[in-house]
Amino acid sequence: MTRMRRAALFLLPALAACELQEVTLAEPAEDLVVAEGLVQLGLPAPEGGPFSIDRMSVFLHRTVRGGEGLNRPEPGALVQVTRRDGEVYRLRELLDPSACVSSTPLSGTGTCYLLADGDFEELPRLRPGDSLSLEVQTIDGGVLTANTVVPGAFEMYGPSNQEVCTITADQPFPLAWSQAAGAWAYVGETQMYGLRAALEPRGIDVELDPLFLVGISISATDTTLVFPSQFGVFERFELERDVAEVLQQGLPPSTWAEIVVSAVDRNYVNWVRGGNFNPSGTVRIPSVRGDGTGFFGSSISRWLEVLVNPPPQGGVYAAPRCRVAG
Repeated sequence: MTRMRRAALFLLPALAACELQEVTLAEPAEDLVVAEGLVQLGLPAPEGGPFSIDRMSVFLHRTVRGGEGLNRPEPGALVQVTRRDGEVYRLRELLDPSACVSSTPLSGTGTCYLLADGDFEELPRLRPGDSLSLEVQTIDGGVLTANTVVPGAFEMYGPSNQEVCTITADQPFPLAWSQAAGAWAYVGETQMYGLRAALEPRGIDVELDPLFLVGISISATDTTLVFPSQFGVFERFELERDVAEVLQQGLPPSTWAEIVVSAVDRNYVNWVRGGNFNPSGTVRIPSVRGDGTGFFGSSISRWLEVLVNPPPQGGVYAAPRCRVAG
C-alpha cells in the first residue's frame, strides 16, 4: 500500500526566528541592522518529493531603539555570498518574509533575501566543507560581512538518507549518525502526522496535528537521538502532558513522521543558543561584523520518513522495515 508524502516545514529558520525578539545589545545604536543568514544543504523537498534541496537565506531587519522596540524591514540591500573559489551567489529580495523565517519578530517584520533550490540550476552546487563569505550592502551605505564553513558530510546509521520505512508502534526508535567535520551540534526535527485520530480512541485530545518537535545533540561527538522521546526540548511546556507521555513510548499506530537531522556550525550554535540549548555558554555571540550584527551560519541535513502500521486507510504499508543502527 502506498500513500502520498506530505510536505513538512523543517529546519533552522524556525529556531532562529523564534528568538529574534529576544536580541539584546548593550547600548544599541538608534538604528541597528540585524542580519540572520543561513546556508542549508540537503533539506527535504518542500513539496514532499523524494529528493533533497539546498537554499541560502538572509533575514534582514532594523532594530529601532526606544520604548516601542520596533523592528523594520531593510529592503533594497545587495546581499551576496562568495565561495572560496570566487563563485558568487547573489540572493533575491522577496516581498514575503515568511520565505526566510517561520515567524517574524513580535513587534515588526523584516526583509527576506533568498536563493531557493531552483535558483541553483544556473549556479555551481554548494558542497559540504565549502568556505563561504557573506556581504550585505544596505541602501544607506552600510556594509555587513561574515564567514562560515559548511559542516562536512555525514551519514545516518540504520535507515539511509531519504529512506521511507516502517517502525514498530509504541516503541522508541534509536537514531544514530556519523560525525560531521566542523559541526558544533546536531539539531533533530520531526513533523508527526495523524496523532489526533490515533489518540482519540484513548481519550486523548491533540491540539496540534501535524505536530512539530525539536531534539538537540549539543556536542560534535553526540551523534544519537531516540525518536520520538528525545524530541520536544523547546516545546516541553506547550506540549499536552498526555501527548508527551504517549510519545515517550513511541509513535502510536496509524501515524507517520518526517525526521531531519542537521549538523550545524559554530555560528549557528552561538546565535540561537538559549534555554536548554546551551552547548557553549549563556550569551548570544554574533558572527556578523561591520555596520550591524547578527549571524551567518550553515548546516547539512539528512532526513527520512517513518510510517507506523496500519495506515489510516487500512491494510499495511509496502515500505520496508527501518534498519536499526548496529
